Amino acid sequence: MKKILLFLAVSLWCFSMPAYHGKLTFTQQDGSTFEGKLKGDEYFSWIEDRQGNIILFNNQSKTYEYAKLTKRHGISNLVPSGIKVFKNMGNKAPYKNNTISKKTLMRLWKSKREHTRYHH
Repeated sequence: MKKILLFLAVSLWCFSMPAYHGKLTFTQQDGSTFEGKLKGDEYFSWIEDRQGNIILFNNQSKTYEYAKLTKRHGISNLVPSGIKVFKNMGNKAPYKNNTISKKTLMRLWKSKREHTRYHH
C-alpha cells in the first residue's frame, strides 16, 4: 500500500513541472542569439529577457519576438508582436504602452491551467 501511495504522489508531482529557471541562450533563425529565462510550465510558458520583457516564439516567422497582450471575446492572451528580439536591445522596452505585469502573467497562467484541466 505504501508503494502505491508513493507512486501516486510522485506521479502527480511529475505532471506539472516548472520550466528550467536558469539562463539559456536562444538562437534566432538568422543565427543571432539572445539570453533569457524560461518561465511557466506545460500549460503556459514564455521567455523573459534580463529586462523582464516577455518573449514568445512565432511559429509563422520562425523567430523569437517580444510578446504583446491582446484581448479577444473578453479573453486575454499573449501573442508574438512582430518585433524580433535582438541581443543588444538594452533597456529599450519594445512596447512602452503595453507592459505586461507579473500579475497579468500569473492570471493568464492560472487561466491556461484551469482551461487545460477542464477541457482535456
